[in-house]
Amino acid sequence: MRIISEYSAIFAVTAASLASPLAGQLPGVSLDASAGGTSSAQRAAVGVWRPIVNPGGRVRLGVGVRLSAFAGDPVAYTNRGPVPGILPFTVTIDPAVYSLNAAVFGEVTLTGAVAVGANLDLAGIATGPTRTVGSLQAEPQQGSYFQNGSGDHGALNSEFFLALRIAPRLRVRAGLSHYVTDYTITDTGVAGSPSSRYQRFQSVPFVAMAVRL
Repeated sequence: MRIISEYSAIFAVTAASLASPLAGQLPGVSLDASAGGTSSAQRAAVGVWRPIVNPGGRVRLGVGVRLSAFAGDPVAYTNRGPVPGILPFTVTIDPAVYSLNAAVFGEVTLTGAVAVGANLDLAGIATGPTRTVGSLQAEPQQGSYFQNGSGDHGALNSEFFLALRIAPRLRVRAGLSHYVTDYTITDTGVAGSPSSRYQRFQSVPFVAMAVRL
């Protein structure tokens, strides 16, 4: 219940910030779509972002909500929970995970049209199809929240990027997306059905386009 309350609080603060009068004095809400990948991992996302602080006119800090989809070739996930001896240290999974998260961002304007920045998912929900590996059943961990490194849970996306404004209300971005996906794996063939959290971090290049509404 405490985690649910924390999720509710984060989304409530994000929603209030998106609609706040202070935010209305800054550049408006932006709708952003991005896609990235390598030959073995793919990621796509749609986000809504709004600046809430603009100190000095060159730095923008804000909040957003992002829907992400993660997929890829089979890859090894590492056991991050207690290892009772029955569950393996790694399990190979072909991931397919979808997440909705509240997020934050920051940008620094280098010139009138060019900026560098980063964004980070904080908390939300995740879902996706169940995978089966022998007697092991893998389900995406449903609750997502940022705790840095191996402490992260669920499915979280972050981006590091260079942005270029190509029209008054339109800009493109390119950079690196670093994301984590977690699965809860249960051994259904063992008495007591032991389970543990398995995790994988991946990074892919991406491109994005954003329009200011």
